[in-house]
Amino acid sequence: MSATRSETPLWELTLAQFREATASRGMPGCGAVVADCGLALVVKALRVSEKRERREGRVDLLQSAQVLLGRPGAFADDDVAAFQGYLDAEGPEAQQMASRQACAVPLATARVCNEALAIAEAAWPEVVESVRCDVRAGALLIGAAIDAVLLNAEADLAGLDDPDSKEELREICRKLQSEAHARLERITLCDH
Repeated sequence: MSATRSETPLWELTLAQFREATASRGMPGCGAVVADCGLALVVKALRVSEKRERREGRVDLLQSAQVLLGRPGAFADDDVAAFQGYLDAEGPEAQQMASRQACAVPLATARVCNEALAIAEAAWPEVVESVRCDVRAGALLIGAAIDAVLLNAEADLAGLDDPDSKEELREICRKLQSEAHARLERITLCDH
């Protein structure tokens, strides 16, 4: 990733520009962007369901989803900045600080994505059957985003010198991934 701070924020790009930027310049793993798109599908399913039939529990869930919408994607530019900070770091101490930040951003992204996935799981029984495919598709996108950002975190661990810190962060990655996979499995099982 070689984005500079003066480049256009990711959310201000058109989809075509985003696709081109992903293919031609340094970009984050884009998990944050994918997760936000997945959560948007869940929000849509909740809205459609609520328009068809009002339900108190669904309203609360919709509000929670709407509050969370945008948070996963907010990490995209942070990821670009963290990686640029890593590239710009000079000296061992600065490199270690930059490596820790490069690990912290994808882990924070994965945590927020897990919140989004929990909303998708809770939404499944609350939405009308005709839009459950949107909840499932959204959940799959969010799950893929978690896997993507955790791949980035694992790669960024190589920059850390402290073996105990590396193992602690690996354990956090495993836990976040395990939570996500369990939620996805429950959603998949609901489909059958």
